Amino acid sequence: MEMSKLYEQKYDAFQKAVSRQEGAWIPTAMTNNGGGLFWGGKTAFDVAGDHEAYAKAITSFLDEMWLDVNILSGLTTSPRRDAAFPTAENRLAADGTLTHLQTPMMKPEEYDQLIADPRAFIANVLLPRKYPYLFEDRDAAKKLLKIYAEEQLEILVVQMAYTNKYMTEHYGVHNCVNMGSMINTPLDHIFDYFRGFKGTLTDLRRQPDKVRAALDAIWEYESAPKMAAPYDASKGFPFQPCHIPAYLSPKQFKELYWPYEKRLIEWVSSAGGKIFLIMEGRWEKIMDCFLEIPKDSVVLAVDDDDFLKVHEVLGDHQILCGGLKLADTRLKKFEEIKDDIKRIIDTCAPGGGLIFSTDKGFLTPGDVNPTLIECFNFAHEYSKK
Repeated sequence: MEMSKLYEQKYDAFQKAVSRQEGAWIPTAMTNNGGGLFWGGKTAFDVAGDHEAYAKAITSFLDEMWLDVNILSGLTTSPRRDAAFPTAENRLAADGTLTHLQTPMMKPEEYDQLIADPRAFIANVLLPRKYPYLFEDRDAAKKLLKIYAEEQLEILVVQMAYTNKYMTEHYGVHNCVNMGSMINTPLDHIFDYFRGFKGTLTDLRRQPDKVRAALDAIWEYESAPKMAAPYDASKGFPFQPCHIPAYLSPKQFKELYWPYEKRLIEWVSSAGGKIFLIMEGRWEKIMDCFLEIPKDSVVLAVDDDDFLKVHEVLGDHQILCGGLKLADTRLKKFEEIKDDIKRIIDTCAPGGGLIFSTDKGFLTPGDVNPTLIECFNFAHEYSKK
């Protein structure tokens, strides 16, 4: 089949799903955090800087696997950037796996500085503490910052765009998420960039008023300027990885996370867009919040929760993405998973609103495996019936 025609069919299947209509089949989607490279025996070290080789290597398994939609395919760092910035959290392990080494630099007694002026606190306190080598020699710092700027442009814009184009041209795959429109809530910012896992959860117990004030300060610094203008829905679905909600009590979530989240969702929804929201961890005690927002205003990528239980609560109100446990494809044979796939499709597909995918992205060697490929191909063929 002509590739442009195949793309139109895959795009139509996706658009019908997110518009709550039944298409010719249920669209399949993936998040490929570099794990696809290992299928062909490559690593990021082998293909860095070569756009064609990188795109081909990270998607080569699509020669054997049906895929309609790409959520994300690529890495958020590079060997060159890792070498220049040894204290950066996101980096490549020795085997080429993307890893996150959490090194929060904010101290618990520094909330007042963060609240007073987030920009100044980041520039004058956190950056010198985290990257001291940028403040030792001006000329050396210029060279390092040049590397950082070049690599950010290369890995998150140029290479990702090339890979997306490659998938469209070679496999007819639609790229549904705009990584340039990534958004997040203030509490995830504290969790990710300021205090880390242990620090944030400790602060929520010991100094909740400080945390609450910091949330408002971060919102005014980070989110309010973006929301001053209507969201541009033509950019695609904004990507939102939610990291801390699974560790919050329902009370903490509803008081400290959800008010900001709801405002972001309503901002995007009012412009005709949908947030592609990654429900990392388990949300069973808090997911009823998504009944409060406009119908079909988010695509919820389900992680550790039972997909069918999520569908019971939210299936008629929000678009759901998931249905296949990645760990099962590594531990079980296809015949052991086959009936589960049927059950997901039979239960969740009628009336639209379902995107079939794994609960987690492809990250490590073995994530892309023959059983995974068989599951995706079966889901496509079964949903056509």
